[in-house]
Amino acid sequence: MTAEPSLPPLQAPPVASMGKILAATVVALIVACLILVVVVLPAEYGIDPLGTGKRLGLTDLAKASDQPVRQAAGTDTRAPAGSTTIVPVLVPSPAGEAPKVTGAFIAQPAGFQMDSREITLAAGEGMEIKYNMKKGAGLVYSWTASAPLSFEFHGEPDVKPAGSEGTDYFESYELDDKTGKNQSHGTFVAPSTGIHGWFWENKSQGNVTLKLVSAGFYDWIMQNRMDKQTALKPIDPSTLPGHPKVPDEVLR
Repeated sequence: MTAEPSLPPLQAPPVASMGKILAATVVALIVACLILVVVVLPAEYGIDPLGTGKRLGLTDLAKASDQPVRQAAGTDTRAPAGSTTIVPVLVPSPAGEAPKVTGAFIAQPAGFQMDSREITLAAGEGMEIKYNMKKGAGLVYSWTASAPLSFEFHGEPDVKPAGSEGTDYFESYELDDKTGKNQSHGTFVAPSTGIHGWFWENKSQGNVTLKLVSAGFYDWIMQNRMDKQTALKPIDPSTLPGHPKVPDEVLR
């Protein structure tokens, strides 16, 4: 009977020296700190001490994630006074009651005004009507014309951007100087304090009748026609007679 070959004795794995362990730990800490400063802080919290987060676009991630977190926490996100935007946010009620919607309106310091005009533009004639409005003030309007009119809806802020002082600076909201339109209806919120409205031009060969109706938060109306500027007075709704008595229509 042949004897089985004996196996060599097992050898214990080499034990790293204490110096190597400390060195590896220090390197790992340095790498972790670099990742924290270069990536995590800029991306998560917008903290960018080295400026690398901005160059890599990581700080934009922090800005993008910050708003939803604050909204989910129930922070009041209503537009502040003087804001030009309405951003409704639904905030659930912790007590199970009706949810609250914030940012659904922009409060105004005084009541609204009304205006209604009918103007006849001769062939080739142009004119402007603009409303003096504060930043964040709203305007509901409708205008119709008996034939298409070329127009531009624009505004002239009281405070012009740096470098534009003393110039004929304006900001365009809507422009149609080719085919034109015979009507336009909408809701406008003033992005700046100044005058906002339309320039119409009759490019046809005959007269065109323009009808303009508006209601909103404006102080006065400026008309520029035949190189003459006139301040027009709006209608105070409180001076109008009461609602006419008409029979109600039963819908159901």
